[in-house]
Amino acid sequence: MYYTDVEQGGATVFTELGITVRPAKGSVVFWWNLKANGVGDLRTKHAACPVLKGSKWVSNFWVHERGQEFTRPCTLDQNK
Repeated sequence: MYYTDVEQGGATVFTELGITVRPAKGSVVFWWNLKANGVGDLRTKHAACPVLKGSKWVSNFWVHERGQEFTRPCTLDQNK
């Protein structure tokens, strides 16, 4: 969740996917970092670029896998 606009820099970069998300006040980025079978999805590896001008305020909200069995069914397929 981004609480401020950033004048320059401060992007979130998903290095494996080649995706760059620029911070915008009021916006949210959401992704699953586990595959449906519970194995980590390394494609979601990400990094925060430095803020070059301005200030960046963010917060994280973690949704844990436990308790999600019925809303996100698992699979034994290691590729999903």
